[in-house]
Amino acid sequence: MREAVGDAVPANRPGRGRRPAARESILDAIRASEPLSRVELAAMTGLTEAAVSMTVRRLLEEGLVVETGRTPTGGKPRTLLRLDPAARLAVGVYLDRDTTTYVLTGQTGGVISRLARPAPTGDLLEHLTTDIGTLLAGSGVDRARCLGVGVVWPGPRGSMARFDDAPPHLRGWDSEELGQRLAAGTGWPVLVENDATAAAVGEYWVARVGPEQAFAALYMGSGIGAGIVVEGRAMRGGHGAAGEFGHVCVQVDGPECWCGSRGCLEILAGPRTVVTAARTDPVAAAEAGLDPSAGRGVAADFAAVARAARAGAPRCLGLLEDSARYVAAAAESVVNLLDIDLVVLTGPGFAAASFVYGPAIMRRVSDADTRTWGRSVTVTVSLAAATASATGAAALVLQSHLRR
Repeated sequence: MREAVGDAVPANRPGRGRRPAARESILDAIRASEPLSRVELAAMTGLTEAAVSMTVRRLLEEGLVVETGRTPTGGKPRTLLRLDPAARLAVGVYLDRDTTTYVLTGQTGGVISRLARPAPTGDLLEHLTTDIGTLLAGSGVDRARCLGVGVVWPGPRGSMARFDDAPPHLRGWDSEELGQRLAAGTGWPVLVENDATAAAVGEYWVARVGPEQAFAALYMGSGIGAGIVVEGRAMRGGHGAAGEFGHVCVQVDGPECWCGSRGCLEILAGPRTVVTAARTDPVAAAEAGLDPSAGRGVAADFAAVARAARAGAPRCLGLLEDSARYVAAAAESVVNLLDIDLVVLTGPGFAAASFVYGPAIMRRVSDADTRTWGRSVTVTVSLAAATASATGAAALVLQSHLRR
């Protein structure tokens, strides 16, 4: 279960046979397909028209839903409903290794305001509190509409003391402690989530995916992960570690990974591995304009390799293609295990290099899907890949309140 601090109430986990409440079903339906009439909501959710009318009336009173015109029918015109984007707001913060991204998001998933800062070198809490205040002040919105702050923790939650390559600004920090102290410093409830799961929820909101559509969001930042959404809810597993896509084994006798296992996708084909190979190859480094002795960070150097590859640089393109073969094999395993037909590529790494990874995944899954499994898998790139995690963290805060 993800960590929730203050008043942010975690949404229930998906469970077999669980039926969403009327409020949740109606909000999800409007978010995915607005504008909708009450009659359409009854048909989409399976609720009675009386239950829809009663729930909609409460949502209108709360200001979450507004009426927006009418649609002509053969009889009485039907009043259409949509969400008020600014009725409820939340801040999302993505603590990447190189950059901290802040977004202010409304309940339709749109980014109202955005702020990016270099990873802090001083007091982390002071930087976060100040920057959140700057974000809200610059947006011009009423602070009273902000429900809380969602923080994206890079990698598995817990103490960064477990990781030798922890970002300098997070060394010594624990995710739960950070959430508690940030809540005390800002006065808002704070929720902490990992980057891939937050990105998947961000995609669900921003792309307005319907609750009936299960999908996997493969995330590439400084590492590789996955978020899995089923029935509108993120799967987390028994210990909150579901979706460790980067630790799917793709080579039984492969090199040892930092996690302690061997042959993991991340150690064989992750962004750090690609960048290390490019920095140590004089030709590739020259193609991408890398300084082998002073990298700008994994994400920035990986983007430089991707730009060079897109421009036709053969050595950089070869490095990405080698990585993509492993990523495609792991993606096929995810598709087969979950029986899903939608894979979304998200995060800054895929935003830069989807032109290599997307086709590689499609080539890997298409033959078996058509011939054996009778399904057609769609591989798409998120329209909000660069900010998906921060948006998803804010969406999780909103989700926890809207589903009460």
